[in-house]
Amino acid sequence: MKKLIITIDGPSGAGKSTVAKILAEKLNYKYIDTGAMFRGVAYAYKQKGKVAKIEDILRDLGLNFEFEKETKVFFEGVELRDELREPEISMLASKLSKNPAVREYLKELQREAGKNGGIVIEGRDTGSVVFPDADLKFFLDANLEERARRRFLELKRKKDDVDFETVKLEIEIRDKEDSQRKIAPLVIPPGAFYLDTTYMTVEQVVDELLRRIRIDYGDS
Repeated sequence: MKKLIITIDGPSGAGKSTVAKILAEKLNYKYIDTGAMFRGVAYAYKQKGKVAKIEDILRDLGLNFEFEKETKVFFEGVELRDELREPEISMLASKLSKNPAVREYLKELQREAGKNGGIVIEGRDTGSVVFPDADLKFFLDANLEERARRRFLELKRKKDDVDFETVKLEIEIRDKEDSQRKIAPLVIPPGAFYLDTTYMTVEQVVDELLRRIRIDYGDS
């Protein structure tokens, strides 16, 4: 059967990562988390003390990625997990995402990983820039309050000193930056299936995406 390229885009806190990971597992596809890749670049750049222009050290950041049931990020041979979710790293990743060299560097890696299909890739420009000819494109959204609540609860599980209003403000800032940047702004890709997940459970969202896949491609 044909191995599909499936993209899932949307703003921060829309549930892309959780849904994409489950969907990939159900389809036995590779899961590519582009956000983790950008955060990996941000983390590596920060560890190197930002001693040079990011453009000059992209090929020597000490980063490696593995794509299977989850996206694994390694810095100098050590796997990164919670480090990638720190607010400082997320904000630096957003800043670096405006850099053409960084985007091109990661786009090459993402296209190479997905060139044979059989992937679910999620991010903010996967259906508009990375794989504009993807077999299926989805755009997940939710209102700001709900997205902030989800991110707050995610962070709260890892540490106690989390403030909801701060999380909400950070998402608002990220939304503005992602939508207004000149390079690969956050948009609903042409031909994408739009889904508001505000009042949906993760299971309901996954089921809806699977339903759409079956409509278009049967049991691929």
